[in-house]
Amino acid sequence: MCYLYCKQLFILQTEMKLILILSGLLTIQAGVIKREICAGVTIYGVCHKREILYENIRPPFSLAVDQKSNILYFSHELTDFVYTTARFNLDTKEFKNIVAGGFDQVVDRNSHDVYIGTNYGFYKYDPVDDKATFIGAKDVNTWNIYYNDSILYYVRFPKNTLNTFQNGVSKKFLELQDTNVDDFIIDNEFIYFTNDTGLYSQKKGTNDTVLYNCPCRKVKKFTLDTKGTVHICMQDGVYVVKKDTLTVEKIVDIDFVYGCAFDKNNNILYSDFTKLVRFLPVTDEK
Repeated sequence: MCYLYCKQLFILQTEMKLILILSGLLTIQAGVIKREICAGVTIYGVCHKREILYENIRPPFSLAVDQKSNILYFSHELTDFVYTTARFNLDTKEFKNIVAGGFDQVVDRNSHDVYIGTNYGFYKYDPVDDKATFIGAKDVNTWNIYYNDSILYYVRFPKNTLNTFQNGVSKKFLELQDTNVDDFIIDNEFIYFTNDTGLYSQKKGTNDTVLYNCPCRKVKKFTLDTKGTVHICMQDGVYVVKKDTLTVEKIVDIDFVYGCAFDKNNNILYSDFTKLVRFLPVTDEK
C-alpha cells in the first residue's frame, strides 16, 4: 500500500517540478522576446528612443555641438528669411539666441571656440562671456563653414566656391579652385565635399579626387561623431561614410531631416521642420 502511494506521490512531485521548470523557461523566453522588441529605432543593433529637446521653432539647421560643454549651436528663422544663431545646453535645456544673421556655425574641436558665418562676414563667439566678436570678411556671404588647423574654410554663396579665411585674409582654396562645392567637411586625412555630381574625397595637400558610390541627394550637412568619423545628414536619414569601400551606409531612417550632429556621449541629434530631437539608448524597456 505504501509502495503504491509513495510511487504516485513521487510521480506527482516530478510532474510538478517539470511544470515549474517549463513555466520558468516560458517566462524567461517571454522576457527575452520582450527585450528584443524595440518600440523606438534601432541604431547599430541598440534600441533607441526619441527625446524631444526643443520644439515649435522654425526649421533648425546647421547643427554643431561643442562635445566638451555639450552645447548645441544651430540656426533658425525668426521670420521669413531672417535668421539667427542660437545656443542650446543639452544638459540644462537652456536656450538663447546669440548672433543675428547667423546662417552656419562650427566649433573648433581643440579650443572649443565657436565660429559663425553670416551674410556679412564672420563672428567668433565666446560661450563663457556670451559675447560675439566680428573677425572680418564683411562683404562675404557664407553658405557652409568649417574650422580645421587654425584655418576657417567656407563656401561662398552664390558662387559655390571653397575658400579660406586666415589672419583677416580671404582667398580661394587652391586645391579645389575650379570645383563647385555645395557642402564639405575635413577630418584628419581628407576633405569631403558634395556637388551636383556626387560625393568626393580628396587627400589633404593633393589634387587627387575620388568619387564615392553614394545616393547623395538632398544633402543637408556633414558632421563628425566623437571619434572623428564622418557622417552625412540627408533628407531621409543619417549615413556614415565608409572610407575603405568608398560608399555610405544608412544608420537610421528619419523623415525630413534638416540637420544632425553628435552630443558628448555620441548620441545622434537631428532636426526636422519644427523641432530638435535626440536619440537615447534604451536601457530598460519596462
